[in-house]
Amino acid sequence: MGMTARGFLAASIGYGLIGLVAGLYMAILEDHSQMPAHAHIMVIGWVSFFLFALFYLHFGDRVSRRMTQLHFWLAQVSSPLLFAGLWLMHSGNDEFQPLAAVSAMAYALSFLMFAVLAWPVLRNST
Repeated sequence: MGMTARGFLAASIGYGLIGLVAGLYMAILEDHSQMPAHAHIMVIGWVSFFLFALFYLHFGDRVSRRMTQLHFWLAQVSSPLLFAGLWLMHSGNDEFQPLAAVSAMAYALSFLMFAVLAWPVLRNST
């Protein structure tokens, strides 16, 4: 398994666990104000990172190693900042909205990079 696939898989498991704890925390307190942060942790952190890992596991040898590393690090840096910004915003700290916004744009850029890497591979697969 390549390092990018392994890194995304490890991160997805970590975020899945964090999302699980966040969901339990909300349920126990009967306070679902963090639902947006929880959903982002689960969908971006658990699901998309797992799917990135699967793609790189199966097709990693067909894409630029340099670009996959750039995708990996941009996603790894932007995601926790996004999650933290959302959590803080939904805790009543509106001053963290710029953190959430900038990190969301950075994650969107990382996803766009993934699309640019993946599209030719998928288009040329038989």
